[in-house]
Parts: sequence; structure tokens; C-alpha cells
Amino acid sequence: MLPFLEENKDLLRYSSFHTPAMARFFFELKEKQDIEKLSDIQRFAEKNNLPIIYLGSGTNVVFAFDIFDGIIIKNTIKGIEWGTNTVKVAGGELVSPLSLQISKTRKNSLFGKWIGLPGTVWGAIVGNAGCFGFEAKDVVLEVTIFDIKTKEQRILKNEELNFSYRHSILKDTPNWFLIDATFRTNLLSNNTTDPRTFRSGKQPGGFTCGSFFRNPPEDSAGRLIDQVGLKWHRIGGVKISELHANFFVNDEKGSYRDILILRDIVKEKVREMFKIELYEEARIIENR
Repeated sequence: MLPFLEENKDLLRYSSFHTPAMARFFFELKEKQDIEKLSDIQRFAEKNNLPIIYLGSGTNVVFAFDIFDGIIIKNTIKGIEWGTNTVKVAGGELVSPLSLQISKTRKNSLFGKWIGLPGTVWGAIVGNAGCFGFEAKDVVLEVTIFDIKTKEQRILKNEELNFSYRHSILKDTPNWFLIDATFRTNLLSNNTTDPRTFRSGKQPGGFTCGSFFRNPPEDSAGRLIDQVGLKWHRIGGVKISELHANFFVNDEKGSYRDILILRDIVKEKVREMFKIELYEEARIIENR
């Protein structure tokens, strides 16, 4: 047993869905020197046949278990270094405050579209987060990764990250831990709408992970769910929002089982009516 691992960790506050869950082992990365412990954790996990899950802010996560029989690693490492038209940011920094800082110093910055977007820099790059037509791939210059197997650091340029819709090479390479990212800050947006005003009128608050499903090509998951008549539909303590049909909201009494049942109903109804398969944008974490 590694002395820095917490046991039987309550995960309720680590997912924005706020559903009950526990982890057998838990570790929080708080400082850069903690990164070196990842190699020890991986060896411990392999020796004991334990899965490892990395967690950012938990804003797009469903803990689909009562007790996770493995190790949850949460990244909260902070750090920002400003350059000329660039900023180097640690993976644990939150996207929205960073975007607000950039927008205050550069009027009409493209980063203005990310104000109010939940999640960390780590999660935004791994999943190529996007909204209002702006994705991480548009501003990432390079990232620094730590190879957990070799204990070496590497720099990957934008083109080496193989960005695609809600995806990057980092999703497929669990041995690569993102330490930090360098962004361009001098790209401008033609959109003058404040994203916070847009979200407050059309997207619900509360215990939700944001958009639950990916948008199909040239369509909207929210529109499809609305058209099949599932707005307001409820299973247990989880309902589909009346404001935006692609948002599932927990009323503090819901469980992951409620979320998954509601997910399956939505997918089946949309498939039956439109012959379209919906895929989760939310990250469903299950015991293997």
C-alpha cells in the first residue's frame, strides 16, 4: 500500500452530477512534484490489477458505480505563465477563469467564448472541448506531457495531438499525463454575444454535466430529444431539463442508475423516430 493514497474516498463532490459514489483508492495531484508519484501508482495498480481513472473538475463525468474498485487520480495542479501573445497553463487550472483573464486584457479575444465553460485545461485538451464553434485545437500551440512508463517529459505540438471532435491522442494514450499547455492568446472573435448571458437564458444550472450527448452531424441532440417529447421526462431523481433537452439535471436525490436509464430511453426514442444514434459527450466511468 502506498502511504499517499487515500482509501474509501467519498466522491460525491467530485462530479457535477452530485450522485453518491466511493473510490477504493484516491490521490490528488496538488504540486508538480506529485507527478513523479504517478509511476509508483501505476506499478501498484498493475501489481494489484486495479484500474486507474484520471479526473479533472468532474463537470462532464458520470460515476456509474457505487464503489470504484480502483484508483481515482484528480489533477488540481495550478500555474499560469504569461508571454507575448501566449500563455502557459498547468493542467489543473479552470478554463473559465483563465478565459476571463485573457478577455480582460484582449478585447474580443476568441477565449471569450469559453467564459462560463466548466472544466479544467487538462480536460479541455484531452477531450478537445468546444462551444460556439471554438475548440481547444484552435488555440493550442503545444503541450508538455509526462510519460508515466519512462518517467520522461515530452513536448507535443498541436499537429501531434491528432485533434478531432471531442477527441485528442491523449484520450488513447493513458500513459501520457498532461502537465501543461501553451495557448495562443491573440486570436479574435467576430461574435460579440456574452456567452454567460446566452447560457443563463438557455442552459440550466444545478447538478448537471452540461450537454449529455454529442450533436449529430448538422443537427442538435437537444432538438432531437425535444422532438421525441422527452423534455421534462424524469426517472427517479434525474430529469431532462425544460430549458435545454440535452441537459440531464439531478435534484440531489438521483443516482447514476437514474441517469443511465434516462440515457437509454433517450437513445431508443431518437433511434426509433429519426434513425439516428446518439453518443454520449458525458464521460461514463464504470467498474470494469
